[in-house]
Amino acid sequence: MKFALSLLVLFVCSTAALAQTEGQTAAATPGPKSSAPVKTVSAAEKFEAEFIPRNSKVYIGRFSEDGDGDKKEFESYLAAAMRKKGVPLLIVTTREEADFIIEGASEKRKTGWAKTIFGSGRDAASASITVTNLRTGVVAYADSSDRRDALRGHRSTAEKLAKYLKKKIEDDEKKARRWAGESRQ
Repeated sequence: MKFALSLLVLFVCSTAALAQTEGQTAAATPGPKSSAPVKTVSAAEKFEAEFIPRNSKVYIGRFSEDGDGDKKEFESYLAAAMRKKGVPLLIVTTREEADFIIEGASEKRKTGWAKTIFGSGRDAASASITVTNLRTGVVAYADSSDRRDALRGHRSTAEKLAKYLKKKIEDDEKKARRWAGESRQ
């Protein structure tokens, strides 16, 4: 019985060792080369692909909403926040007119009993957005916001996202001016 058990353990260990050895040689052996050459993207090409010009037309798509909060549409909060924060984009009502689309997800979580008694009593809200260039398919910008003590819930989350979208557009303009100045010299 002991001999059979020892033989079984030896067999299992040798099989595992053999499998590891074959895996290492397969990983070390280069596979077939792909026919498509790998293209590296320069910093200028990356910047150009992710550039969001001022006064571009943007369509705010549907946001997936989760959580136990009421199902208020986050899109309207984001549109209002973009107007309030002065984001230099034109919001259009149809996707066909747009240069970019803003999509994402939002969630609002109601406060639990412990946080109500011992904490602030405020709900938590979170959202994420992606701004995608409809002509190229490149994600030009992405951000998320998680407000654990959101006094105004989706509103404060949307305002934070709008604020940083505006900052990205303004920073891109500064970079474009700087690069244009360097190319003239």
